[in-house]
Amino acid sequence: MKKLFILSICFLFFVIGTNSYSGDLFDRKTISNALLEPAKRTQLVSAYFNPLSYSYQDTADVLSREHQLSMLPGYKLPKKALLLSALMPGAGELYVKSYFKAATFFLVEVGAWTFYGIYTKKGNEKEVEYEAYADEKWNPEKWKSWYDGLDPSTQESFTHTTHMLELLDEGRKTQQYYEMIGKYAEFVTGWEGTRNDLTFGELMGYRQDKVQIADDYMDMRAESNDLFSLARTGITVAMINHLLSAIDAAWTAKITNNRLLKTSMRIEQKHYVNHVLPVLSLKFNW
Repeated sequence: MKKLFILSICFLFFVIGTNSYSGDLFDRKTISNALLEPAKRTQLVSAYFNPLSYSYQDTADVLSREHQLSMLPGYKLPKKALLLSALMPGAGELYVKSYFKAATFFLVEVGAWTFYGIYTKKGNEKEVEYEAYADEKWNPEKWKSWYDGLDPSTQESFTHTTHMLELLDEGRKTQQYYEMIGKYAEFVTGWEGTRNDLTFGELMGYRQDKVQIADDYMDMRAESNDLFSLARTGITVAMINHLLSAIDAAWTAKITNNRLLKTSMRIEQKHYVNHVLPVLSLKFNW
C-alpha cells in the first residue's frame, strides 16, 4: 500500500489542470499559482499523459494518440504533411511553416513541368516538320509501282512490306509508316530522285550510299525523338520532387514536434501533509 500511495502521489503532480485532485490533495500554500492555474496547452498535455485523468481516454469516442497531440498548439501531423507534399510539392513544408523549403520544392515543380511543356512543344513542331518533309519527298505510288514489278519470291523476302501495304490500302499514315519509309532499305525506291529499277541485292548498298534525302529525313526524326526524350526528363524530375518533398515534409513535422515536446525527468522533493517526499517529475517543454 505504501508503494502504491507514493506512486499515486507522483502521478498526481502531472494532473496540473484537474481541479478535483488539486483541491483535495495539494496544499495551495506550497504550490505555485502556475501549477494551480496552468496554461491550456499544459492542461492538454497532462490530460493525455496522465493515467489518472479520464477526460480523454475513458470516453466512448477515444481519440488516437496522434489526434490528441494534434490539439497541442504548434503540433504538426507528419502524415498530413507527407500527403500534402505528395500531392503538391512544398505544400507540406508550408503546413509545417518551413517557408524556404516550401518555396524551393514548389519552384522545382513549376520548373520541371515548364521544361516538359517547352520541349514537348518543340518535339511536336519537329514531328510536324519531318512528316511534311516525308509527305513531299516520299511517294507511296512510286514505291508500290516498283514493288509490284518484283517477282513473288522476291516480295516474300521483305519483312515490313505487308504492313506497309495494309496502311496504304487503308490510307493511314501512322507513326510506324513514317518510321519504316526512312529506316528500312526496302522502301528506298519511294524517295524522290531514286532509281526504280533496283534489284533486291542492290537495295542495302544503294540506301547507304546514294539516298541523302532519306538520311536528312532520319536526322529530323532523330531530333524530334531527342526533344521528346528531353521533355520526359521534366516528368522524371517532377516525380522525384514529389517524393523528396513528401519525405522532407514528414521529417520536418517530426523534428518540429520533437522540439515541441522535449521531455526532462528529475527527482524533486515535494511537501505533502507535513512530510517531504521524493517524487519523479516529468516536464514537457515546447
